[in-house]
Amino acid sequence: MTRFAIYDLVKDRLQHTDGSHLTFDEIVTATLLSGLAGGIVGNPAEILNVRMQNDQALPLHLRRNYKNAFDGLVAMLRDEGPRSLVIGLAPSLIRATLATASQFVSYDFFKAKLLEAGYQDSVSVHFSASFIAGLVATTVCSPADVLKSRTMAALQKQSHRDPLSAGRMRAPSIWTTCSSIYRNEGIKAFFKGWMPSYVRLCPQLVITFVIYEKLRKTYFSRYK
Repeated sequence: MTRFAIYDLVKDRLQHTDGSHLTFDEIVTATLLSGLAGGIVGNPAEILNVRMQNDQALPLHLRRNYKNAFDGLVAMLRDEGPRSLVIGLAPSLIRATLATASQFVSYDFFKAKLLEAGYQDSVSVHFSASFIAGLVATTVCSPADVLKSRTMAALQKQSHRDPLSAGRMRAPSIWTTCSSIYRNEGIKAFFKGWMPSYVRLCPQLVITFVIYEKLRKTYFSRYK
């Protein structure tokens, strides 16, 4: 929701007085700002998600046993300090920026093409545009997803070897992780899990954009 709010806000601020369409540079600016905002806001939740999903696979003495997300957030701040909230932030920001750009720009592009082809601005157009945007977004974001997962997995391994050093953990650089994956597994490794990612993302995008368009035409239009 952060990305949608910032994206619309920036687009509104950049609207031309003559009613012409935004330029490519202006659209890129809107997607970059909304992606950065979404990445920063969502990073703590990403860390909690990874930790809570992996917890049951750990030995009993290494499990964090977070009761819920709020309990996990408090435990992270208490045991590891504020820096724990920005673990893996760089790959998360890259992923969030790529996701926003690929989802929003491709959706707007394909929607515009469908409207130019003579189709009415309806749910079917929104469904089709978001379906295709899902293909683009999954492909563009797959390498960043792999990098983010590997970075957070590397931090998990560090904490397993020395649980007392959690607050001093340093994430491996993006370049180090990227070169290691390419050297050991090849270019295909950056697209591992593409199909599960698409199966997860496509319905999410379809539902999100259809609801977004409905809200934009009704509720949000009151505040223009």
